[in-house]
Amino acid sequence: MADKIFWEYLEALPEQEAAWYEWYQSLAGWYCFNTFYTHYLKIEDRRTKFLECAMPCEHNCPRQVVGNSPSDITAVCTQEKADSIQLKFRDILIYSLRREVFHQALCLSLQIKRPSGNIWSEFGNTWYLGDYYDAVSKIYYPVYLTYLAATLTEAINSLCRLHNEPFVLMTPTMRGMTLKAQQLLVKSNSFLLSMANELTLQPDGSFKSVRNISKCMKSYNHLCPQAGQSTMLPIEAYKYLFYKDK
Repeated sequence: MADKIFWEYLEALPEQEAAWYEWYQSLAGWYCFNTFYTHYLKIEDRRTKFLECAMPCEHNCPRQVVGNSPSDITAVCTQEKADSIQLKFRDILIYSLRREVFHQALCLSLQIKRPSGNIWSEFGNTWYLGDYYDAVSKIYYPVYLTYLAATLTEAINSLCRLHNEPFVLMTPTMRGMTLKAQQLLVKSNSFLLSMANELTLQPDGSFKSVRNISKCMKSYNHLCPQAGQSTMLPIEAYKYLFYKDK
């Protein structure tokens, strides 16, 4: 999907924050970048001292930011392997994701009922967004969100211990899927939703869902029967979803 570059970059940011220079360099080619930063980024009262190097070498080190004045700022290669990059003052300012506004937009697009008080609870690197009501099964599914692919298995394992009932976990992409994660999901009859597959950013800043959560679950169940119906793991189902992310 066209927004894949955005979801992959968001997944790569540990705290969903970066210097303006890095946001711009990574997402300026995305047609919705202006819409995204207008609605979902905020300036922090911090400046970066280092920037990711756009010309990585065997040293794999960041560029150091050197500022002589607000109008004289450069990113220098500490190994002297590349020329310095001239920066603007805005380039070194830290911008972070406006989580509350972003989470609210996700809930609206997927018909997730927000928790009372409109407060999202955080469990480690996982956020509780609310509950989704499936009219077919007449079941409320708690819906969670994690941004980090590296800790996806740990997040699923924690949610399985927290809940006896099925849940929905939203992630930017399917890249963090592991065999252990697959086993945990199918054992608990839970579902992983890839935002890269199911959501697109609109010009007004809202997200449009390709399918609702019920249809996503129905599609997954068709690809792979649940643990109570079959001993087959959802490997093929998630292989399909993963390569769809590509």
